[in-house]
Amino acid sequence: MTEMVFGAVSAKSGEPIISHWWRTVDRVSLFAVLLLFAIGVLLGLAASPPLAERNGLGAFHYVNRQMVFGTAALAGMIFLSMQTPTTVRRLAVVGFIAVFFAIVMLPFLGTDYGKGAVRWYSLGFISLQPSEFVKPTFVLFSAWLMSASVDLDGPPGRLMSFFVAVALTLLLALQPDFGQAALVLASWILMYFIAGAPMVLLILLAIGIAAASTFAYNNSEHVARRIDGFLNPEIDPTSQMGFASNAIQEGGVFGVGVGEG
Repeated sequence: MTEMVFGAVSAKSGEPIISHWWRTVDRVSLFAVLLLFAIGVLLGLAASPPLAERNGLGAFHYVNRQMVFGTAALAGMIFLSMQTPTTVRRLAVVGFIAVFFAIVMLPFLGTDYGKGAVRWYSLGFISLQPSEFVKPTFVLFSAWLMSASVDLDGPPGRLMSFFVAVALTLLLALQPDFGQAALVLASWILMYFIAGAPMVLLILLAIGIAAASTFAYNNSEHVARRIDGFLNPEIDPTSQMGFASNAIQEGGVFGVGVGEG
């Protein structure tokens, strides 16, 4: 996977996979990911014990869950970084098709957990949000289509990726999940711009997005509430901004200590 960014690096004859990976991996990015994971665990130690106790769970229940899922995610990241670009592309294509199908089936098999948006699958011991998995697979899938379009006798990959992006955006907006929908569309536009999109098309897309945003604001109470809440000078204490503001006010720069959050 590192070869996608830094170019192909030939392996030495008989060189072990681990040795080749360590010699070619982007160590700065790897260190940054590990640092973010460590900070997340530290913040979990500070903030989650009171919540766990209120819910009748062990003090470090959420910290342990973070460690388990975080370790699994790091293992997956390292495993993928050891694969060739071809293998990663194939995994991304298969993964995107599976996740896209999962999003299509959400209205029939998903749940909203009382939040008004059907975004999750409940598996009993865990819940899954397909839109979280669709982002990396969509980017790789679209990049593959765009690159294939410049091959001799290649498919119309840019046009195909456009229809895929529109279909995915509409599915996410219907949940409704306008944040993820905007993120997917913005990712596709950025990739298409780098791939050489004509400026006229980008301007038309910008006009279309502005029109769609205006329509959503005027016809969706959910969107209007989010935007009005962000622009309102008085912060709603029950909103995410309210919780964040309260945490900063009470915790200061260095917080209030482990288990006291």
